[in-house]
Amino acid sequence: MLVITRKNGQKIMINDNIEITIVEAKNGFCKVAIKADKEVKIYREEIYLQIKLANLIGKNTNVSAVDSVSNLIKDGKDLNDKGVVASENEEVVVDENTKTSKSSIRVNKKNVES
Repeated sequence: MLVITRKNGQKIMINDNIEITIVEAKNGFCKVAIKADKEVKIYREEIYLQIKLANLIGKNTNVSAVDSVSNLIKDGKDLNDKGVVASENEEVVVDENTKTSKSSIRVNKKNVES
């Protein structure tokens, strides 16, 4: 990894077709402008990782299974962690962490009184 110091307005060149300009650097934050050919894909790391994960899931997903789950969700049915309609003794909880923009689904067994 190359680590360099640049001041506001200074540039970094990568090959002949990528130009990175330091727009503003202060208080531990840095704004950069990236100029590259349209064919060059540029993503923030978190977006890039989401794309890679979606592609990985997509490779291992049957289209008809996705359609079936989508239809169940549209019908308002709760699904357990196996993608099956939750039984009466299961509760499906969706956790959304707004700080990290991550969601997860958890299945709790309901306490059934005898």
